[in-house]
Amino acid sequence: MATGALERLEREVERISARTERTPTAPAVPTGLPLLDALLPDGGLPRGRVVEWTGPASSGKTAVLRESLRHLRREGESVALIDASGGLYAPHWQALVPGEGEFWIVRPSSAPEAAWCADLLLRSGAFGAVALRVDEAIGITSRAGATEALGRAASVRLQRLAEEAATVFVTVGQVAVAALRLGFRPGRIEPLRDVPFGPLLPPVRPVWIRVGKRGEAEVPVLCPVPAPRVEAVVRDRKGPL
Repeated sequence: MATGALERLEREVERISARTERTPTAPAVPTGLPLLDALLPDGGLPRGRVVEWTGPASSGKTAVLRESLRHLRREGESVALIDASGGLYAPHWQALVPGEGEFWIVRPSSAPEAAWCADLLLRSGAFGAVALRVDEAIGITSRAGATEALGRAASVRLQRLAEEAATVFVTVGQVAVAALRLGFRPGRIEPLRDVPFGPLLPPVRPVWIRVGKRGEAEVPVLCPVPAPRVEAVVRDRKGPL
């Protein structure tokens, strides 16, 4: 039985689907990161396929995802991000809000509910990209013992829906079936090139990305690192309150 949150999502999907007219699209969507695009099929993320992003924490997966979706938003496409782990910091994504189309962040409570949200969004055909961010802690364990965000049946179903809608479908987390896999590992944070470094200037993070099911090629890309969140501290004679 659908929860109240899922029922509201269904209504919103019906609303946007009724007024959305998708135009013919290219077979791939550039990420806006030229070094990465040069290694990707047709120069970008393929439409209608499951693209798996994996890597340890703080390896740059979210930073590259944000840059890729922002590039798509600049082209006027609607984008949906399913944050099943609930770990995203909303102010870091404000740059994706302005412009034509829609930008949605959906926060389900579990991996099965996250897969159902992806089903609804892909089935609508109203989004140029749908990204599913599922933390491994709420994934499922495969027969091989690996922790997966989505099992085989769900992966195949969602890939079919993405193909029918010609939508870019990215899963941040391991899945049973993926047409393309990107593996991330972190680099050292550096200041912006040719710009004096200071506490108020945004640094960039080198991110190494392996492209291919077996990591046949690896390329470093530079992604902006959002400014750290600063909490106000009130002090008195006894120290912070």
